[in-house]
Amino acid sequence: MLEEGRTLEEIAQIRGRRLETVMDMVARLVEGGNVEFNPAWISEEKRATIEAAAARLGSGRMRPIKEAGGPEVTYGEIRLVLARLARERQKPGSASQL
Repeated sequence: MLEEGRTLEEIAQIRGRRLETVMDMVARLVEGGNVEFNPAWISEEKRATIEAAAARLGSGRMRPIKEAGGPEVTYGEIRLVLARLARERQKPGSASQL
């Protein structure tokens, strides 16, 4: 469905799942390298907020990032951004690989 251009909300509705469940599933696919992160999934502002909080607080636990991001940032959004960051670190030639 992602390849068809469906939104995460559409996939959740079609599958009869909660949006957070779909986001978690997609995050696992991103982290595993099976799907590329789509910037349209999360606004640039939220993505920047999550990335800054993860850089400052670490990415091992989502709760501190959630608290730093405020009520408008969801755990699903955090999970997707952290998956993208983890995938970036896994790519050959990334700074953490050197």
